[in-house]
Amino acid sequence: MRIDESKLRRWEVYSEETTRAPVIVRIDGKNFHRVTRECGMKIPFDERFHRGMVKASEKIMTATGLNISLAYAMSDEASFLFLKDEYLPFRGRIEKIISIIPSYASAYIQNFLRRNFSYKRLVSFDARIVKVQSLLEIVEYFSWRCLEAFRNFLNSYAQRIIGSKEAYGLKGRAIIEKLSLKGFDIQKAEEWQKYGTVIYWGKIEKDGFNPITGEKVTVRRRRIRIASFDITSVHGREKIKEIISNYN
Repeated sequence: MRIDESKLRRWEVYSEETTRAPVIVRIDGKNFHRVTRECGMKIPFDERFHRGMVKASEKIMTATGLNISLAYAMSDEASFLFLKDEYLPFRGRIEKIISIIPSYASAYIQNFLRRNFSYKRLVSFDARIVKVQSLLEIVEYFSWRCLEAFRNFLNSYAQRIIGSKEAYGLKGRAIIEKLSLKGFDIQKAEEWQKYGTVIYWGKIEKDGFNPITGEKVTVRRRRIRIASFDITSVHGREKIKEIISNYN
Protein backbone atom coordinates (compact mmCIF):
# COMPACT_ATOMS: atom_id res chain seq x y z
CA MET A 1 0.00 0.00 0.00
CA ARG A 2 1.40 3.41 -0.99
CA ILE A 3 1.04 6.18 1.60
CA ASP A 4 0.96 9.82 0.48
CA GLU A 5 2.86 11.30 3.45
CA SER A 6 2.62 14.86 2.16
CA LYS A 7 -1.19 14.60 2.19
CA LEU A 8 -1.22 13.16 5.69
CA ARG A 9 1.03 15.93 6.97
CA ARG A 10 -1.42 18.48 5.58
CA TRP A 11 -4.02 16.96 7.89
CA GLU A 12 -1.96 18.30 10.82
CA VAL A 13 -3.87 21.54 10.53
CA TYR A 14 -1.98 23.63 13.11
CA SER A 15 1.50 22.18 12.74
CA GLU A 16 2.88 25.15 10.79
CA GLU A 17 1.34 27.91 12.92
CA THR A 18 4.20 30.01 14.27
CA THR A 19 4.78 33.07 16.41
CA ARG A 20 7.53 35.64 16.78
CA ALA A 21 9.20 36.93 19.92
CA PRO A 22 8.68 38.45 22.34
CA VAL A 23 6.11 35.97 23.59
CA ILE A 24 5.00 34.70 26.97
CA VAL A 25 3.85 31.14 27.56
CA ARG A 26 1.49 30.75 30.52
CA ILE A 27 0.74 27.34 31.98
CA ASP A 28 -2.16 26.62 34.34
CA GLY A 29 -2.85 23.58 36.48
CA LYS A 30 -6.02 21.65 35.65
CA ASN A 31 -8.44 21.23 38.57
CA PHE A 32 -5.82 22.03 41.21
CA HIS A 33 -8.49 23.00 43.72
CA ARG A 34 -9.20 19.29 43.97
CA VAL A 35 -5.48 18.45 44.04
CA THR A 36 -4.76 20.80 46.93
CA ARG A 37 -7.74 19.42 48.88
CA GLU A 38 -6.79 15.79 48.31
CA CYS A 39 -3.16 16.51 49.23
CA GLY A 40 -4.26 18.12 52.49
CA MET A 41 -2.32 21.30 51.73
CA LYS A 42 -2.35 24.19 54.16
CA ILE A 43 -5.13 26.73 53.66
CA PRO A 44 -5.12 29.37 52.30
CA PHE A 45 -1.48 28.99 51.12
CA ASP A 46 0.90 26.07 51.24
CA GLU A 47 4.55 27.13 51.07
CA ARG A 48 5.75 23.68 50.02
CA PHE A 49 3.53 23.73 46.96
CA HIS A 50 4.61 27.25 46.01
CA ARG A 51 8.24 26.22 46.31
CA GLY A 52 7.42 23.27 44.08
CA MET A 53 5.98 25.57 41.40
CA VAL A 54 9.02 27.84 41.65
CA LYS A 55 11.38 24.87 41.39
CA ALA A 56 9.46 23.49 38.41
CA SER A 57 9.80 26.88 36.70
CA GLU A 58 13.51 26.97 37.50
CA LYS A 59 14.01 23.46 36.10
CA ILE A 60 12.19 24.39 32.89
CA MET A 61 14.58 27.35 32.59
CA THR A 62 17.77 25.43 33.36
CA ALA A 63 17.36 21.76 32.45
CA THR A 64 15.35 21.68 29.22
CA GLY A 65 17.53 23.60 26.79
CA LEU A 66 14.85 26.28 26.44
CA ASN A 67 16.28 29.80 26.39
CA ILE A 68 13.77 31.42 28.74
CA SER A 69 14.56 34.95 29.87
CA LEU A 70 12.30 35.15 32.92
CA ALA A 71 9.56 33.20 34.68
CA TYR A 72 6.86 34.17 37.15
CA ALA A 73 4.99 31.71 39.38
CA MET A 74 1.88 32.20 41.48
CA SER A 75 -0.79 29.78 42.66
CA ASP A 76 -0.90 26.88 40.16
CA GLU A 77 0.28 28.92 37.18
CA ALA A 78 3.62 30.02 35.73
CA SER A 79 4.53 32.39 32.90
CA PHE A 80 7.68 32.11 30.78
CA LEU A 81 9.13 34.94 28.70
CA PHE A 82 10.95 34.34 25.42
CA LEU A 83 12.57 37.66 24.63
CA LYS A 84 14.06 37.19 21.15
CA ASP A 85 13.34 35.12 18.06
CA GLU A 86 16.62 33.23 18.41
CA TYR A 87 15.48 32.11 21.87
CA LEU A 88 12.21 30.60 20.63
CA PRO A 89 12.34 26.80 20.39
CA PHE A 90 11.05 24.80 17.41
CA ARG A 91 11.35 27.84 15.12
CA GLY A 92 8.40 29.40 16.95
CA ARG A 93 5.96 26.57 16.18
CA ILE A 94 3.03 27.20 18.51
CA GLU A 95 1.82 23.60 18.57
CA LYS A 96 5.21 22.43 19.82
CA ILE A 97 5.74 25.21 22.35
CA ILE A 98 2.36 24.85 24.06
CA SER A 99 2.71 21.07 24.33
CA ILE A 100 6.34 20.70 25.47
CA ILE A 101 6.40 23.30 28.26
CA PRO A 102 3.27 22.09 30.12
CA SER A 103 4.53 18.52 29.66
CA TYR A 104 7.71 19.38 31.56
CA ALA A 105 5.67 21.11 34.26
CA SER A 106 3.24 18.20 34.61
CA ALA A 107 6.07 15.69 34.95
CA TYR A 108 7.92 17.71 37.58
CA ILE A 109 4.87 18.58 39.69
CA GLN A 110 3.62 14.99 39.46
CA ASN A 111 6.87 13.73 41.01
CA PHE A 112 6.93 16.60 43.50
CA LEU A 113 3.44 15.80 44.77
CA ARG A 114 4.28 12.13 45.12
CA ARG A 115 7.41 12.88 47.15
CA ASN A 116 5.96 15.59 49.36
CA PHE A 117 2.27 14.69 49.68
CA SER A 118 2.13 10.99 48.70
CA TYR A 119 -0.26 12.01 45.92
CA LYS A 120 -0.68 9.26 43.34
CA ARG A 121 -3.29 10.63 40.96
CA LEU A 122 -2.38 12.26 37.65
CA VAL A 123 -1.99 16.03 37.29
CA SER A 124 -1.76 18.15 34.17
CA PHE A 125 -1.16 21.69 32.93
CA ASP A 126 -2.46 23.46 29.86
CA ALA A 127 -0.70 26.32 28.08
CA ARG A 128 -1.40 29.38 25.99
CA ILE A 129 0.69 31.83 23.99
CA VAL A 130 0.52 35.50 25.01
CA LYS A 131 1.80 37.75 22.22
CA VAL A 132 3.40 40.95 23.45
CA GLN A 133 5.01 43.61 21.26
CA SER A 134 7.29 45.67 23.48
CA LEU A 135 9.04 45.98 26.83
CA LEU A 136 6.13 48.11 28.03
CA GLU A 137 3.64 45.34 27.22
CA ILE A 138 5.85 42.71 28.89
CA VAL A 139 5.90 44.75 32.10
CA GLU A 140 2.16 45.36 31.81
CA TYR A 141 1.53 41.61 31.49
CA PHE A 142 3.57 40.65 34.56
CA SER A 143 1.99 43.52 36.52
CA TRP A 144 -1.41 42.06 35.63
CA ARG A 145 -0.48 38.58 36.85
CA CYS A 146 0.97 40.05 40.04
CA LEU A 147 -2.27 41.99 40.58
CA GLU A 148 -4.18 38.74 40.10
CA ALA A 149 -1.93 37.11 42.73
CA PHE A 150 -2.70 39.93 45.18
CA ARG A 151 -6.45 39.66 44.54
CA ASN A 152 -6.24 35.92 45.15
CA PHE A 153 -4.30 36.61 48.36
CA LEU A 154 -6.95 39.03 49.66
CA ASN A 155 -9.90 36.84 48.70
CA SER A 156 -8.31 33.71 50.16
CA TYR A 157 -7.69 35.32 53.55
CA ALA A 158 -11.10 37.03 53.44
CA GLN A 159 -12.79 33.65 53.01
CA ARG A 160 -10.67 32.19 55.79
CA ILE A 161 -10.75 34.99 58.37
CA ILE A 162 -13.79 37.17 57.63
CA GLY A 163 -16.05 34.42 56.32
CA SER A 164 -17.69 33.80 52.96
CA LYS A 165 -20.97 35.59 53.67
CA GLU A 166 -19.45 38.67 55.30
CA ALA A 167 -16.73 38.98 52.64
CA TYR A 168 -19.08 38.55 49.68
CA GLY A 169 -19.03 41.57 47.36
CA LEU A 170 -16.34 43.45 49.31
CA LYS A 171 -13.70 45.38 47.38
CA GLY A 172 -9.98 45.30 48.11
CA ARG A 173 -9.77 48.25 50.52
CA ALA A 174 -12.79 47.05 52.52
CA ILE A 175 -11.31 43.55 52.76
CA ILE A 176 -8.01 44.96 54.04
CA GLU A 177 -9.82 47.02 56.69
CA LYS A 178 -11.93 44.09 57.88
CA LEU A 179 -8.88 41.81 57.98
CA SER A 180 -7.12 44.42 60.11
CA LEU A 181 -10.09 44.53 62.51
CA LYS A 182 -9.79 40.75 62.80
CA GLY A 183 -6.10 41.12 63.73
CA PHE A 184 -4.57 40.20 60.36
CA ASP A 185 -2.07 42.77 59.04
CA ILE A 186 -1.42 42.13 55.36
CA GLN A 187 1.91 43.98 55.62
CA LYS A 188 3.22 41.14 57.78
CA ALA A 189 2.18 38.41 55.31
CA GLU A 190 4.79 36.61 53.23
CA GLU A 191 5.74 38.46 50.04
CA TRP A 192 5.31 35.34 47.88
CA GLN A 193 1.74 34.97 49.08
CA LYS A 194 0.91 38.53 48.03
CA TYR A 195 2.97 38.91 44.87
CA GLY A 196 4.07 35.50 43.61
CA THR A 197 7.71 34.85 42.70
CA VAL A 198 9.96 35.96 39.84
CA ILE A 199 12.61 33.52 38.62
CA TYR A 200 15.31 35.11 36.49
CA TRP A 201 18.92 34.99 35.37
CA GLY A 202 21.30 37.14 37.42
CA LYS A 203 24.93 37.86 36.60
CA ILE A 204 27.75 37.21 39.05
CA GLU A 205 31.46 37.91 38.83
CA LYS A 206 34.10 35.50 40.12
CA ASP A 207 37.86 35.68 40.29
CA GLY A 208 39.47 33.30 37.83
CA PHE A 209 42.87 32.38 36.46
CA ASN A 210 44.07 32.32 32.86
CA PRO A 211 46.37 29.25 32.59
CA ILE A 212 47.91 30.52 29.35
CA THR A 213 48.91 34.04 30.46
CA GLY A 214 49.15 33.28 34.16
CA GLU A 215 47.01 36.32 34.91
CA LYS A 216 44.07 36.71 37.26
CA VAL A 217 40.85 37.42 35.40
CA THR A 218 37.26 38.26 36.24
CA VAL A 219 34.82 35.62 35.04
CA ARG A 220 31.16 36.43 34.52
CA ARG A 221 28.60 33.72 35.07
CA ARG A 222 24.81 33.45 35.04
CA ARG A 223 22.90 32.16 38.02
CA ILE A 224 19.21 31.73 38.73
CA ARG A 225 17.79 34.32 41.11
CA ILE A 226 14.46 34.17 42.91
CA ALA A 227 12.60 37.18 44.30
CA SER A 228 9.12 38.17 45.43
CA PHE A 229 8.08 41.80 45.12
CA ASP A 230 5.15 43.97 44.05
CA ILE A 231 5.49 44.18 40.27
CA THR A 232 2.56 46.62 40.11
CA SER A 233 4.50 49.28 42.04
CA VAL A 234 6.78 51.82 40.36
CA HIS A 235 9.80 50.15 41.96
CA GLY A 236 8.61 46.69 40.91
CA ARG A 237 8.02 47.69 37.30
CA GLU A 238 11.47 49.24 37.12
CA LYS A 239 13.00 46.09 38.59
CA ILE A 240 11.34 43.92 35.95
CA LYS A 241 12.65 46.26 33.25
CA GLU A 242 16.15 46.03 34.73
CA ILE A 243 16.00 42.21 34.85
CA ILE A 244 14.94 42.01 31.22
CA SER A 245 17.54 44.58 30.14
CA ASN A 246 20.30 42.64 31.89
CA TYR A 247 19.33 39.52 29.97
CA ASN A 248 20.09 41.19 26.62
